[in-house]
Amino acid sequence: MKQQTDHQHIAGLLLAGGEGRRLGGRDKGMVPWNGRPMAAWVYDVLSSVTSPVLISANRSQEDYRQLAPDQVFEDDDSIRGQGPLAGLLTGLKQAAAIDADAVLVCPCDTPEITPEVLSCLVDAWRKAPKHPVIAECEGRAHPLHGVYPVSLAPLLEKQLQEGNRRVMVFAEMAGAIEVKCDDAAQAFKNRNRPEDLTDT
Repeated sequence: MKQQTDHQHIAGLLLAGGEGRRLGGRDKGMVPWNGRPMAAWVYDVLSSVTSPVLISANRSQEDYRQLAPDQVFEDDDSIRGQGPLAGLLTGLKQAAAIDADAVLVCPCDTPEITPEVLSCLVDAWRKAPKHPVIAECEGRAHPLHGVYPVSLAPLLEKQLQEGNRRVMVFAEMAGAIEVKCDDAAQAFKNRNRPEDLTDT
């Protein structure tokens, strides 16, 4: 279901670098959900909206290369272990290296994300490409579901150097625009605890 996107200007970014503390240290992206690794579901949806899809992963690289053979990247040692913002920074830099203007980001633990939601974010970003856009559903912002211009890399790097790993703080500092997705609550459900996987 490819949408009307300019593949030369936006890249997908699958965030799979988490430590999986709530899952006993397991690599969340490789945890099965409905018969497939969670990352595979998210990768397929990202790929249906834009390409290439970059993967930020600090372990299980060979597994992730089964999804994207040449697009799996680790965080630099200077930012490793600093949470999802480290993965976002890695993605922004890699996207800039392939002349993309922005990344469409999605975490690996939301396997029910839909092409419609991601396409809505892309469409909103195209109307205001100097700003990031993030999803908002039922009054809650989802800053890890959004589109971030690669020009934000220096601002993000500075925030991490200052020791602030809060994703929403970065989104607000960058002037993020929230896009309502109230009819897609299930798409944002995080599957990051054992009890979240019982219906698989």
